[in-house]
Amino acid sequence: MLKRLQKHAGEILEFPTDVLNNGPKITIIGRSEIIIEYFDEVVGFSDQEITLQTSEGKLCLNGDKFILTTVQDHEINIRGRLTGLGFGEG
Repeated sequence: MLKRLQKHAGEILEFPTDVLNNGPKITIIGRSEIIIEYFDEVVGFSDQEITLQTSEGKLCLNGDKFILTTVQDHEINIRGRLTGLGFGEG
């Protein structure tokens, strides 16, 4: 009931969907900067692969020379060369 009320209120107020359902918000700038908001935890990290747990499942980023520039509770900023991004179950 509360979720439906939040959804309807958000639609009336024209909130973006990422604010309403707490799904991950992924911003990619070129191939060299990635900002991910609203993730649950960092599952794995190397300079070629980053795996995050999100409400939508596991998010896997593939690339080269990944560097974490900012890590906060629910936001992570990554620099490097992005070659792939995908969601998995779990």
